Amino acid sequence: MKKLMALALPYLIFAVTAAWGQNSMDYYKRGLDSSLAWKKIEYFTKALQLNPNLVEAYENRAIHYYFQRRFHKAIQDYTRVIELEPQRPHAYFMRGLSYLKMGHPQGLMAEIGRFISHLLEREPSEPSALLDSALDDFGRALELDPNLAAAYSYRAQVYRLKGMVDEAIADATMTIKLRQDPRSTARAYAIRAETYRQLGRLDLYEPDFRKAIELDPYSPDYPPLHVPLMLRYSTNMASLKAVRWAGVLFIIVLTVVVVFHLGLRAPSKKE
Repeated sequence: MKKLMALALPYLIFAVTAAWGQNSMDYYKRGLDSSLAWKKIEYFTKALQLNPNLVEAYENRAIHYYFQRRFHKAIQDYTRVIELEPQRPHAYFMRGLSYLKMGHPQGLMAEIGRFISHLLEREPSEPSALLDSALDDFGRALELDPNLAAAYSYRAQVYRLKGMVDEAIADATMTIKLRQDPRSTARAYAIRAETYRQLGRLDLYEPDFRKAIELDPYSPDYPPLHVPLMLRYSTNMASLKAVRWAGVLFIIVLTVVVVFHLGLRAPSKKE
């Protein structure tokens, strides 16, 4: 009887382990097949509950967290991917991008803040710790894949936000030399253009920004403060990008005017 149990035990362990792995992969595949983002996250989470080392589930869940702007959760998942497989440049790149999006928020309120800073002729402050983390991750991604153009372009953006103009221009120029895809190249031109603008080199700023719009007129990376230039150079191409940002700029200006108006004390009858 003892011999029978000794022989049966390894088989039972193997069977349970195989079933556990099979169930986790089943949930993972359901996540891939689902058309709903929240359902995908639910399936990937169930797969990870059954197999906490399933790298692909972390990676796929992370990208959905990222697009839902749940950057904290995306960072947690990409950190786990890096722990399990530290040689994945894309994981470092996406974690760096998540840090950047947290350190440099986007959306209407963020644009209003930047617009006010522009009116006051001062650069908006950015959380340096998050930008430093982004810088480290982009650097690590480039160590693993020196030709990852998107990492150069976003690292250039971090350098610009930190006031490291020489490094920003160098990384943007490197992205342009690689020319891996139009979006990364357009982003590099836009970042280099903005860096030139900050330096007062309008002769270099305008050609770069024009090139950025030619390559990717719909990019969300262009600051809305440049609407006049966008309108000027989008006449021979689809102008939806310019119109959209013109609308954003109008809302920002209107908001500032309304806030300023409401903040004024109403005149009394004596006045």
